[in-house]
Amino acid sequence: MADGPEGHSSIRRDYDRELAQFVERCREFANGDGLPGALAHSDTGARQWVSDELTRRAGRLAVVAREENAAWIALVGRQVMRAAWWLVAAVLVVDLATLPLSAGWTMPRTASPVAFLAFAGLFSLMSLVHADIGGVLCFLVGVDGRLSLPRTLSVLWAATLFTAFVYFGVEDVAAGSPEQRADVGAAISHPHWEYLALLATPVVVAAVGGLVSAARMRRRATPYLPGQRSQLRDLLVEDTGLGSLAAAVWLPVNLVAVLFLVVGLAKSPYDLPRLPDAVVIVALGAAALYLGVKLAEVRRPVLVSVVRVRAPGEPDGPIRQGDEIEIRGLGFVPPAASAPDQLARIVVKLGPIHIHVPLVPDTGGGFTNPTDTSVTVPVPYEAEPGPWTVRVVTASGLETTDYPLDILADEV
Repeated sequence: MADGPEGHSSIRRDYDRELAQFVERCREFANGDGLPGALAHSDTGARQWVSDELTRRAGRLAVVAREENAAWIALVGRQVMRAAWWLVAAVLVVDLATLPLSAGWTMPRTASPVAFLAFAGLFSLMSLVHADIGGVLCFLVGVDGRLSLPRTLSVLWAATLFTAFVYFGVEDVAAGSPEQRADVGAAISHPHWEYLALLATPVVVAAVGGLVSAARMRRRATPYLPGQRSQLRDLLVEDTGLGSLAAAVWLPVNLVAVLFLVVGLAKSPYDLPRLPDAVVIVALGAAALYLGVKLAEVRRPVLVSVVRVRAPGEPDGPIRQGDEIEIRGLGFVPPAASAPDQLARIVVKLGPIHIHVPLVPDTGGGFTNPTDTSVTVPVPYEAEPGPWTVRVVTASGLETTDYPLDILADEV
């Protein structure tokens, strides 16, 4: 794989080209073009051929998408490492720019760039050790590839406190008098339990959340869709694609707490500031709310009803062999499983018969079947008349509960 932005750009162009070809093919099929002449008079055969052709192309698109995602992850790791060193340069520029406004070069002015230099060194080391999987990014994402808010806050507080203690360590070493050394020692020796709480809380939330998710996956009660693209919005958005109220409180209040720490050190360079009790309480309460939501949420697909699909001009009637049925419900296609190769993995179980859901393209380059709320499949002639059960198996492997269905014999 090519390294650097140029390598990622090349792979990105390959992905964009493959995606454009796939979308164009979907539009072509949706307009009834590109079908073999032998299938022109067979709607069922044409639909199956289109679905198989799109499934094959979707698999090829997925391979290119995985290559592009791997290149993007490696690029992000390098960019984060560069950003850490740019931060060191920014601190030096600020120190030099504000030098005329102070009483000369003081000990805190030396400690600040050295502390951020240690911060950049730590990030660089973490990035180099895990360069192939995104550097620092690998500490921020969950098993599904999405940015994890508890992991992100854990790294935020670990990096912040690491930088702060290096700062005080440099002040202690460079202290010019016993009084200054005593002030620095008192600042870091006095217990500040709020920092320990803010550091430990996201670690505990991440650990408990991971254990609960693993237990649910063993019981087949939660979806598992790895390989998703990490985005900043993951920090404030749930797996369903909706905003998280708990995250919208937890993340900002922690950023405010870090801001209080930075401003406090700027006001009193020799003292580790105490955080306001209100900020700490709100942060801990938001963490408890976030964990409670994660423990209470259930994301299983739900099958609500099954109805017969009636073509224009056809009479109403019961479900028979050869008919198409529409399965209505919720959660068949979560946001993480909307890629074409994932849609092609959805299966309907009609008793012991497994029916792969056909991909039906639309003129916009997407699909009208399957969707998150409905799945349409034909009733095979192998299904003998009588009572049956229907269930949907999603791309993540989760299954709905059984739904009873009566099938009548095909009219002669």
